[in-house]
Amino acid sequence: MFGKRKSFLLLIIITALLFCYTEVENARVFVEIPTANQQSSAQTTIAKEKVREAIKSIGLILVKNTSQEPLRPRGSGIVVRENGIIATNYHVIKNEQTNEIYPEIVFEINKDDGDTTRHRLTAMVINKDQDLALLQVVKETKDNTGTSLVKLPTITIETNQVQILDDIVIIGYPEKGGKSVTVNTGIVEGKDLLEEWIKTDARLIRGNSGGAAVNGNGKLIGVPTKIIVDSQQIDKDGDGFPDTTESYGAVGFLRPAHLITAMLVQLDKSYVTSNDPNTTKNSDIVQQIVPATLVTVQGIIIKLGTDNEPIAGARIGLIPAETDEVTPKNLLSWGGSNAEGWFELNKPVPPGKYCLKVKAFGFEPYTQIIDINEKLEKIIIKLGKSEG
Repeated sequence: MFGKRKSFLLLIIITALLFCYTEVENARVFVEIPTANQQSSAQTTIAKEKVREAIKSIGLILVKNTSQEPLRPRGSGIVVRENGIIATNYHVIKNEQTNEIYPEIVFEINKDDGDTTRHRLTAMVINKDQDLALLQVVKETKDNTGTSLVKLPTITIETNQVQILDDIVIIGYPEKGGKSVTVNTGIVEGKDLLEEWIKTDARLIRGNSGGAAVNGNGKLIGVPTKIIVDSQQIDKDGDGFPDTTESYGAVGFLRPAHLITAMLVQLDKSYVTSNDPNTTKNSDIVQQIVPATLVTVQGIIIKLGTDNEPIAGARIGLIPAETDEVTPKNLLSWGGSNAEGWFELNKPVPPGKYCLKVKAFGFEPYTQIIDINEKLEKIIIKLGKSEG
């Protein structure tokens, strides 16, 4: 009898455990972990919303020469400060016939309600060498305190460096796209650190100039500036004269956003403004950024602890100061030492801080952070013998 009761109690316990396990299993259905596809879809949705926000900061730049002629679209512009500071390309606001800035420049931007507003612009800072310009909205409307009323949707400038294969979105007003904003996507194909370019396969069209290239966070990483088409003339009939031209693709070139940041710093250092648009002329306030003189890096390499005994065959490279490893992508300038230990790097570089790397057979590798400026004469590098 006792054995039957024991078996019955054991059966009840097992049944209860199975019931609890079943309940737990059922509960687990409601604690689903998102799949990779679901996570990717959510991230894509967030990225699209951020890019849509960035679009609000991009407008159309219109120009004209005289008061009699109508305004005509010329390119795109980016609101980089809500008080009416607009960034664009210099060639967008320059008259090709006169090589002067257009006397009448207008910025047209869409509002949330679908309507558009127009603001007159005046040039503040230009950089002809890098084809960039900052313009200021001419403040004509005031409130009862006498303060000018200008508040525009502003884009955020990315502070982190872009990487190869990063996704980007081009935003602008291409000439053939009418007066509505147009976007297209691509990737970062390459970077030219010395010449200050970001290369992309994204489609750039006439009129995109001065617009924005943004990342997935909707932050500004570059300004679409030019395009180089890979084309070749074709002689179809064999008469020795080309009959047509075939295109094999194109590379778009963007000016990095950090150049805009540097121009904003210069604007802050010597800011000139006027609440009366009639007292302000372009020629009175335009600041020009003078291109920096390039410096040729040269010097001599000698053995440490000797009477200036030269080292021949050393390899010298210059890379950005914030990097340590030499790669084909970040090598800015390079050269080798001759029998007298003398070297001269192959490409002049702008003044600034760089990392100098030296390697020579039988000697310890050498690394030095150096400040290169126009007064730099020659660098003396002393290498010690390797223990191996």
